[in-house]
Amino acid sequence: MTSSEVRKIAILGAGPIGLEAAHALSAVGYEVEVFDQGPVGASIRRWGHIRLFSPWALNTSALGLGALDDLDLPRPDAGGFPTGAEFVARYLEPLARHPRLKGRVHTGSRVVSVGRQGVLKGELIASRARREQPFRLLIEDAEGNERIVLAQIVIDATGCWGNPNALGDAGIPALGERKAASAGRIIYTLPDCCGADAEQFAGRHVAVVGAGYSAITNLKALIELQARAQGTRITWLTRKAGAPYVRIEGDPLPERDALSALGNALMSGRGGDVDTLAGVSVTGIEVRADGSLSLSLLDEGGQPRALDGVDVVVANVGFRPDASITRELQVHQCYASEGPMKLAAALLSASGSGGDCLAQTSMGADTLKSPEPDFFVLGAKSYGRGSSFLIKLGLEQIEDVKSLLSI
Repeated sequence: MTSSEVRKIAILGAGPIGLEAAHALSAVGYEVEVFDQGPVGASIRRWGHIRLFSPWALNTSALGLGALDDLDLPRPDAGGFPTGAEFVARYLEPLARHPRLKGRVHTGSRVVSVGRQGVLKGELIASRARREQPFRLLIEDAEGNERIVLAQIVIDATGCWGNPNALGDAGIPALGERKAASAGRIIYTLPDCCGADAEQFAGRHVAVVGAGYSAITNLKALIELQARAQGTRITWLTRKAGAPYVRIEGDPLPERDALSALGNALMSGRGGDVDTLAGVSVTGIEVRADGSLSLSLLDEGGQPRALDGVDVVVANVGFRPDASITRELQVHQCYASEGPMKLAAALLSASGSGGDCLAQTSMGADTLKSPEPDFFVLGAKSYGRGSSFLIKLGLEQIEDVKSLLSI
């Protein structure tokens, strides 16, 4: 194609980074198409009852706020903390219906696979000639109808939310985990324990597995439910012993600090009626004759233990990227995080596994480059299995991609 032609960009995912990228790149002359298998902000809708740690100011762009102005919609209070549902309704949905993206956001459109037209994965390795072939995307709609879309550039902003890690020891499914999960006895997300999903937990024995912010968010909600639903029992299992949360002095995110304080208090036997089992891994899940679950555990000393009489397991053990979509592309994944290799290496070099995510900035445009020309992974998926991604980082990544495409 010649330099005078408009280059088409296929953006996978209609979440915050996908929509922001669509606006930013459309505004500078690219033809964009956004595809998502669900509605706009599908993943965020699944935890719409949860309030974000970060304020509106860290989750919006100047271009996005300008889009609200164009639609005569009020700008949110920059210092306010929206729920997931508010973020979708007041920001993401308006972005999707803005005239700039009219007819460009295709919901109910699942990207099954992406390849290069006329080229196989193992061909034209490290060759500029590979760039001359357009990307070929197989798209499936809600009725199962398929079509092919061609694009010169692809941005994968599909996130990781729909692809949870296994809760079993060594990161593989525990014995019986897949069967229990398919029966709805294991939940890997953030249910509305005090609202729409309360009946699933009220008066039951709930085992929460994990030591991240999702786990303590669920524990906080379950404690609130426990206060009004007699017989609700909570057991918290963590893989490592000791205080699970590192509190940041003068934390600018008060909700995060409050959850950290609660988590450490619960683990030390304070803060709520929660039984704790620290330093254990789950090796098996069995459905007993009475319908209850029995969890087989292994402690840090290698000794077996058991937790019986569980009704439902909430496994907050993190998420990982789905690499199946781009398996036919020349993508270099990190062997540890499964994020893009260059960015993963830069993140590890900059801060290892610690540090405050608020202190992070873009690792630079070069870290977004892939062996596959004009293919970019942005947003939460770019951090692989890591959980420290913030929307503000994705907005910086978008600017980096704009600079790369202008070269």
